[in-house]
Amino acid sequence: MSISPEPTATPPEGSEALSAVGSAGIQRVMIAPNPVIEEARLSRLREPFAVLPFSRLPASQVITPSKPGNPETQKRYVKEKDLADLWAKITELQERVVKSVRADRTNTDAYQKDLLYARTLLLDSDSNYEEAQQIYYLISADLAREERVVTDVRRYRGVLVLYHLVWLVGTVLAIGLDSSFRALIPESVSIMKLAWLPILSGVFGAVFNGMMALHEHTTVRRDFDPMHITWYLLNPIMGGMLGLVVFVFFVVSASTFTANIITRPESELQSSLVIWLLAFIVGWQQNIVFQLLNRFLKSLTPERTANRPNVGETPITMEQPPRQP
Repeated sequence: MSISPEPTATPPEGSEALSAVGSAGIQRVMIAPNPVIEEARLSRLREPFAVLPFSRLPASQVITPSKPGNPETQKRYVKEKDLADLWAKITELQERVVKSVRADRTNTDAYQKDLLYARTLLLDSDSNYEEAQQIYYLISADLAREERVVTDVRRYRGVLVLYHLVWLVGTVLAIGLDSSFRALIPESVSIMKLAWLPILSGVFGAVFNGMMALHEHTTVRRDFDPMHITWYLLNPIMGGMLGLVVFVFFVVSASTFTANIITRPESELQSSLVIWLLAFIVGWQQNIVFQLLNRFLKSLTPERTANRPNVGETPITMEQPPRQP
């Protein structure tokens, strides 16, 4: 929605804009739908498989033709056979690009334009051999990366989805263990009997976050890297630990200021959804807790400021000795 001031006037017939009623001489505020903002808000909700813009620069903007060099040097290092072999490699790579086409043709068309540009460089001058070869290697590397990502997605996505589903089902079943958890907690720390559900809420948030991250990097961005598998495996555990941190911070620490909080009925605290919601949020976005902890540590250990010289004093500087020739 966009808000823009409008002078006092009779709105046109058929307009869907809503205007506030004001007295004479006072401007009205018209609230009208902004199609650009609404499109940005609803694009991801309407299309879950949206493809990100292709950010790869064309080869013509990265590699420029070479200036004519020494013909004798060129004939010494670049033979006719090298030019013919590179031409054949570019042709073979074009066929490989066509065979690797997907529903989204953005990469395919970009690769074909770059290979055409490489052919043009070879036709213009033999001195462009290095530039055409560089384009060939760039596209070969891009195709190898895409093929590697597809192979890794086929190998790990199903396992990771099953892993998160096991955590999800296990967390739902673990809700019934709340009474057993309370029985294990001694009466000296009776307030900790309420920590089980916040822990599970943090696990819920982490599991949903892991599923969304898996979908983002395997389907939308297509940049899944097995190096991050450890994060997927430890994410639910970290979510549960952060759920406990939220409970301790918002409940146990409050007991030092409110003496009656421990003696309040457990049903009253358990019926409150605030702590569960906060635990779910920090499980979903764990960076929030890390940022808060970093700020807390910085508040305990403030940075030391450099001593400034008093007015009228000349600062003492360490001069480096002159370099020997």
